[in-house]
Amino acid sequence: MSRLVPAASLDDWGWLKAGIVSGELLVPGDHARSWVFDTIKADRDGPTTHRLLALANDGRVPVRRTVFELLAELYWLHPGGWPLMADAAESALRDEDLPLRRTAAALLVRTGSTDRAVAALTASSDPVVRIALMHAISWRPAPDHRAMLDRLRSDPEPAIRLLAGIATYSSDDPSAWPALDAAILADLEASADAGELWARALTGVDREQDCCGWAERLTDPAERQPRRLDGVQMAVAAMRAWRAAPSRLASMLTGLLGEEPSEVRSAALRAVASSLTASRLGADGLAAMMDDPEAGAMAAAALGCVGDHRAVPHLVRLMLADSHEPRLVEAFRAVARAAADPEAPVAAARQMLAAVPDSCAPELPMRVLAAFGPAAAAAVPELIARLEGAENDTPDLAFCVLGQIGPAAAAAVPQLREYRTRGAMSALFRIAPHRAEAERYLAERPEELRRDRLASQLLTWLAEHGGLTVRQHRQLRSLFRVPGFEQVESAGALWLHEGPAVADELLAVLPTYLSDDLHGPKVLQVFAAMGSHARPVLDRLDRFIAARRRAGFNIGDEDTEMRADEMLLAATITARERIAG
Repeated sequence: MSRLVPAASLDDWGWLKAGIVSGELLVPGDHARSWVFDTIKADRDGPTTHRLLALANDGRVPVRRTVFELLAELYWLHPGGWPLMADAAESALRDEDLPLRRTAAALLVRTGSTDRAVAALTASSDPVVRIALMHAISWRPAPDHRAMLDRLRSDPEPAIRLLAGIATYSSDDPSAWPALDAAILADLEASADAGELWARALTGVDREQDCCGWAERLTDPAERQPRRLDGVQMAVAAMRAWRAAPSRLASMLTGLLGEEPSEVRSAALRAVASSLTASRLGADGLAAMMDDPEAGAMAAAALGCVGDHRAVPHLVRLMLADSHEPRLVEAFRAVARAAADPEAPVAAARQMLAAVPDSCAPELPMRVLAAFGPAAAAAVPELIARLEGAENDTPDLAFCVLGQIGPAAAAAVPQLREYRTRGAMSALFRIAPHRAEAERYLAERPEELRRDRLASQLLTWLAEHGGLTVRQHRQLRSLFRVPGFEQVESAGALWLHEGPAVADELLAVLPTYLSDDLHGPKVLQVFAAMGSHARPVLDRLDRFIAARRRAGFNIGDEDTEMRADEMLLAATITARERIAG
């Protein structure tokens, strides 16, 4: 909706109805949608909410669906109890439309009390509604809920029995687990995501061996396909929860890659690819799949992400085909770190850059060149063309790549000097570092620095090449007082300049970042550089290394979080070895 939303009045709501009918109110960034969100955030039960709820009774199914999808998104503005919304959701449990009833059931659980949702579950005879409520309710270990779950375990609907059994698991009563396992196994095919749900229940009571055991048993070729898919789901859940699971399950999952194409094989490939450990152990199986027209892209990316050189030709083909494989850049970075031959990737990147106008900067080839750094020096002419052809914005990616190439990009210096941005200055310094230029930049900056990545880079270089002046040392100290990136980035320079005298201070501040997937690896590098002076942190590193369960990150994607834990674990082991000597 391009026109501005009029001031809300009870006599002029045509724009709201039009946005619902067209579906535009579900489109992020739509002006009317933003207005609705802002208005309801300020007054949750105001006129806008009432008008939306009135449209929830529209005679057209698509309109009602859109309203409830929007209400499900609006809930997050006021999480917790929202009686007006709960009333609408409970009324919609009887709607003729099945998807709408599912949405309404989830909304009732979110906006009403648990007791109200349980009452609706008890009163309903609609399997769709009852299953949706069972999925959404967070069953607490309260006596009344336990009694309810015990009744539901004898429900005539298999999916209800299954979900009730899964919700019944409790670490307080291990003696009940075998009976629950048997009951869930009997009804396993009643729900498409039963394997994942069962595995999450086993994860909740820390039954690692049992979860892995069920995954292996259910994926047996003698089992029906639905059960085999459940087994793969359980394997994925186990790998996400426990560090040892990929090593135990990789052989089983890799064995599935050799089967004929099927949903099971596809699920197994996704499982192997999700874990760096499983990908390393299943590397031969992944390599055998790289020519597969449907599965090859994922297999090549997974193999590349563990630095296996066999993936490089396939990654180059994907790159030239403008593949949308989400981990393609990650794979190129990994093979570059593993010293793969850069010739073909760099040539492909140059070809892609030559095929587009100089003012464009395609991200994929630029990221690939940055990954290979000095080995991408052959692409300097194409990168200079990016600088000369830039129109309305600064070619930040070109700056980054030239900086990564370093001294071999000396031919670009005249063009870089035409830009006065920090990105260009950083690239210049990486290509032709001069102490005088670094000191000049720092002299122009205030003594009390807050956010300045270039200053941090320059101070680190100066600390490595002759040391810092008194003023520069104060600038470095000011950066170390800023929590986050600046503190972590300046720590290494502080150690270089002050040495053992600053060890206690670093040991007091930096361990807070060890469980951070972004800053942890950098902190570990600082501790490794400190060597024996970092020994007081060994106990903490040992606890992290010895942990059976994954570290918790807030990245938003469970597989990405698993790989972050795998990488941080490897970095921690390496740092520990250097510290211990």
